[in-house]
Amino acid sequence: MNLLQDTLTVTLVDVQEVRIHGSLYYQVAYRTSDSSPIQQARINPEAFYPDPKPGDTVKLNLLMGNIMGAEKIA
Repeated sequence: MNLLQDTLTVTLVDVQEVRIHGSLYYQVAYRTSDSSPIQQARINPEAFYPDPKPGDTVKLNLLMGNIMGAEKIA
């Protein structure tokens, strides 16, 4: 296991668009399994796939615990 880089498969529970100082971000709530607690993150849309929706299964690419990218899993 690499402590600097990791991937995490999650299910999106909620997705909200937010603007901070005029810049768009996605505020997402997700869980890693049906029984895991809901976690939240704010993600730059350039690191995300287009039009994320609740219920999507997503692979998060992490660097030092920060989300650097997200890919929808078909």
